[in-house]
Amino acid sequence: MRYLYHETTEKEEQEINRALLADNELRELYQSMSAMKNELDKAQLEPAASTVLNILSYSRNEQHHDHEH
Repeated sequence: MRYLYHETTEKEEQEINRALLADNELRELYQSMSAMKNELDKAQLEPAASTVLNILSYSRNEQHHDHEH
């Protein structure tokens, strides 16, 4: 994981690179994880419209409730 996020030392990176060259299964796993990371990085995380409406409704109700007291 640290390798995917470029959080490894230079020595660790060299060792991982060697391992990736030597181990096909490890390389496939890395490529799969890298693709998932790229998709997650591209995804725009937004709340569902119903969640936003619930928050706004709750906020309005609280403001109305506060004015009554």
